[in-house]
Amino acid sequence: MNVASPVIERAPTDVWTTSALPPGRQFDAWREVIVDAHLSWDIPQVACEQFPASMRQHRFEGMRLTDCTAPVRVSGTRSRAQIVRDDEAYLTVVMIAEGSETLRFGDDQEVHLTEGMFTLWDSTRPMAFATGQQLRQMSLLVPERELLRRMPRVRDLVGRPMGGRHGAGALFADHFRALMRRFGELPPASREPVLDATLDLLGVCLGEQPSLPSPRLRQALLEQVQRHIDRHLADPALGIASLARAFRMSERNLHKLFEGSGSTLSAYIRDQRLAMCRRDLGSRALMSRHIAEIARHWGFTDPGHFSKAFRAAYGMSPSELRARDRPVNAS
Repeated sequence: MNVASPVIERAPTDVWTTSALPPGRQFDAWREVIVDAHLSWDIPQVACEQFPASMRQHRFEGMRLTDCTAPVRVSGTRSRAQIVRDDEAYLTVVMIAEGSETLRFGDDQEVHLTEGMFTLWDSTRPMAFATGQQLRQMSLLVPERELLRRMPRVRDLVGRPMGGRHGAGALFADHFRALMRRFGELPPASREPVLDATLDLLGVCLGEQPSLPSPRLRQALLEQVQRHIDRHLADPALGIASLARAFRMSERNLHKLFEGSGSTLSAYIRDQRLAMCRRDLGSRALMSRHIAEIARHWGFTDPGHFSKAFRAAYGMSPSELRARDRPVNAS
């Protein structure tokens, strides 16, 4: 169901809950309020008898501080159809206070956030989300220009998982929680300087991100890169340059990401491609396909190099493996 942002007049601080609504109306009402708070989304209906949820929001000078809950798994997408409805570009910090959430940016990038982790999403880019059970999410929606003037390359960090347990990340996460609780208590004259300080602190936190994240986040990022590689093995453009563009990382940091994994980035791509070649060479359905054709499909354009790499990996040549497996597959 496509849901456009309804025009709703709200006080600067708004607290809302489904508790007073009939059970059959709770999810639809929650969806309307969530869309109003977070721009336009397509959020499909979920099957549930009740939907006990709440939201607290503060709005000031184009910014939105939101603390919301969802009791069951919910998903949603922002496509071009929703993006064109926005009056300006926004960047949003989303932090998981409880539960988990997965965000997907286009077809190439996915980040899984658990409690204490946060990331940025860009209102001008298509994306999707899928929550876990019992989610509590805090977000700060900021006009893009406000972050660009503090950090001109902030878009490079969209979709990068960040931790809120150590260093500047923890300082920002603690400040964010306190801001959400106390913003409504601030006198009007104090709100703008407090939000300016919040964005400055966020800039400090984001400024630490070009280096590799903590081991836990590094492992999560490594797994995302590996999943991307596995989905694009047949793409002849797959390599360090395309991965650096897809994940908005430097080539140096991509190489460092694979340190300690037991493989280099280039070796991981090669080994995964060799594994797919071995699978296809042993397939009865592909017996008529030439070895060179299979190799070329998986990115090996030099037959001699392919044969040498295959023998090094499996102790036999591609033709020897095919001859060995042919009677088994033909039976």
